[in-house]
Amino acid sequence: MSKKKSKNKKVKNATPLFYDGIKFKSKLEVYCYNKLKENNIEAPYEENTFVIIDAFVYNDEKVRKMTYKPDFVGKDFVIECKGKANDAFPLRWKIFKRYLFDNNLNYKLYLPRNKKDVDAVIEDIKNHYNDRKTVLQ
Repeated sequence: MSKKKSKNKKVKNATPLFYDGIKFKSKLEVYCYNKLKENNIEAPYEENTFVIIDAFVYNDEKVRKMTYKPDFVGKDFVIECKGKANDAFPLRWKIFKRYLFDNNLNYKLYLPRNKKDVDAVIEDIKNHYNDRKTVLQ
């Protein structure tokens, strides 16, 4: 009996494209990028990489570090656009949350799966910043 090797694609059913001089992995990421830009919300695309597990040696075997690069990272929020997640994503997302917890990093996490979700994320971020401006005045 032969086993099929599963291809663990980085993004399932995504259409990569260039937009505004940036190579995005999906149309949903481009949509989110535009919505952030339209609303003057600063959150660069794939600029932050977190080392969620450091490299180590186990029984004389070098184990590489595990990194996580969210789609968008703002001052106190992270947006990861996921139309359809691959098999590895849920575990990496859980480890990322643990990394944030262990390092006392208080980012609000968003996981929009479609344009409607992105719109809701943008509204939530705008409301959050408006509430903070009111408190600071």
